[in-house]
Amino acid sequence: MRLFVIGSFVIACSVKVARLPQAGESLDGLAFLAEPGGKGFNLALATHQLGITVDGLFAVGTDVFSPMVRATFAQVGFSEDMLVPHAGSTGAGVAFVDSAGENCLAVCLGANLALGAEDVRAVAARLGRADLVAATFESPDVSIRAAFALARMSGIPTLLNPSPMRPIDPAILADTAILVVNAVEAAGLGLGAPDAISDATAATPAIAALLSGGLKLLVVTLGERGAMAFRAGLPPLRQPAFVVTAVDTVGAGDAFTAGLIAGLLAGEPLDATLRQAAACGALTACQFGAFEAFPTAQVLAAFLNDVEM
Repeated sequence: MRLFVIGSFVIACSVKVARLPQAGESLDGLAFLAEPGGKGFNLALATHQLGITVDGLFAVGTDVFSPMVRATFAQVGFSEDMLVPHAGSTGAGVAFVDSAGENCLAVCLGANLALGAEDVRAVAARLGRADLVAATFESPDVSIRAAFALARMSGIPTLLNPSPMRPIDPAILADTAILVVNAVEAAGLGLGAPDAISDATAATPAIAALLSGGLKLLVVTLGERGAMAFRAGLPPLRQPAFVVTAVDTVGAGDAFTAGLIAGLLAGEPLDATLRQAAACGALTACQFGAFEAFPTAQVLAAFLNDVEM
């Protein structure tokens, strides 16, 4: 089982605060953490932790952070061939995390925005060996469009997590098999309000239109309300959220998507796959930071076994 990620990498800085700041306000920080991150890297690492072979493409800058990126890839067992140098700064971001684990963040994507179609075409042979190709919206449309087109020509399914939210290029959507969004993103795409989605006994008209257009699976994560999965011609599947004490929700969505990918690649039933995905998100939210929070397959299995007892 092999995943290919059109990825993003940022130096992720997190500051723990008692509450999220208001405009113009300075707060005392309770803890600080700087670690490797970015939605694409988080997705790749979290999936790798679950035993899936991961390849991909990540743009790295030519600044002082470049050696740190290369050292990180070596540390986690990723090939340096996954890195593509581009002039400029390596991506970086800052998050504020409050006492309930909620966060707000800003990301400067830097070199990630330079990842181009020519970079993707240069690794077409590697991409063609994947069982699934995934991307987030921390990568530019040109690279996603090129990768998804190559995947479709090779009969490889694709997964898109359009976060941070922007309008989805129709060409990308046409080549997307699996779409994973949170409640805010679903509303932004006109798929329905969180209440309408979480209480749905059938696809909303907008969701039905997506599914009739060729999308195979839509998964909407709804925080404390769990997650909903929609497929054409079938009733929605509802996955309740696991009750945990959230420390930091940064990376929890990426962990959910990784759990979903691992289950799908293993051929697990969708209900079991959603349960695994929800558990991955819950476990990740129990620690400050994301890099060391993503569960291994063994930790995930133990957690699921405990909640069944």
